[in-house]
Amino acid sequence: MAQEHHSPPTVDEEEVDYRAQVEAYPRLSDAEQGRLLATHGTAREAANRTLIEHNLYLVYKAAHSRQEEGIAFGDLFQEGSLALISAVEHYRGTEPGFTATLRAAIAATMDAVVAMTGDTQRNDEAFAAACRVFERAEQLLSADLQRPATDAEIAKLLAWDVQRVGIIRAMLRGARELHDDDLLPYLEVLDEPNGDEPDVD
Repeated sequence: MAQEHHSPPTVDEEEVDYRAQVEAYPRLSDAEQGRLLATHGTAREAANRTLIEHNLYLVYKAAHSRQEEGIAFGDLFQEGSLALISAVEHYRGTEPGFTATLRAAIAATMDAVVAMTGDTQRNDEAFAAACRVFERAEQLLSADLQRPATDAEIAKLLAWDVQRVGIIRAMLRGARELHDDDLLPYLEVLDEPNGDEPDVD
């Protein structure tokens, strides 16, 4: 019986690199963190650097747990690292509660990044959908009128306001001229013979 050969799992090389960086700074004991947090003046600046470096594992774990959100691991790690730096530099308490404060700051920052990225993606998709409807409506109406359809005529057909039609026309023209790599894959469906017809009722 032939043996099945399975491809090795894909490894995020960027994540591997960050993991190596984190492993270079082992986790500090509660006592050591407490000692560093009790320092003042220039000694506190050095203590903060140590606290930041040895708590990078919190950033790594938070980024790892959000891998399915469609954001590059490195982007999450960098945003989380900035949150860690800010949280350490502004922390004025003692060791109890320190780690929980860092976790909360990192999580809040990463969750905000995930939410903003999702909003951006949804906005891009909504704009691309509007472009598809606009172009198909323009094609159909221009063919029926046997001349280029005006923004007012397209707006009336789609029950949009004229300003929206003008904005979409201008943005679509600009996107095509600039060859926007993110948008054009959505728009290529316009050139396909089996593309969906817009709802113009």
